[in-house]
Amino acid sequence: MQNREIPTDEDMQHINESPEDISNMAKGHKANLSNPNTSEESKKHSRQVLKALGGEDAFYSKDEAEKDAAVTGEYKPEGK
Repeated sequence: MQNREIPTDEDMQHINESPEDISNMAKGHKANLSNPNTSEESKKHSRQVLKALGGEDAFYSKDEAEKDAAVTGEYKPEGK
């Protein structure tokens, strides 16, 4: 029987760090800041996480990515 390596928490720590994943995390924390039912402690944590994610730069837009790719010649519109 073959032994398999099981990923550790450290290995899995950065698995969800695509621009979309980071943006989704930022959206959740931004929503938390707008929620009147959220504690100040939770809002403080969300502010810290948003800052660590890059603030407003953490929000990813596929339109921006498509524009950037079009400038570099990497983006090909569907059907063309």
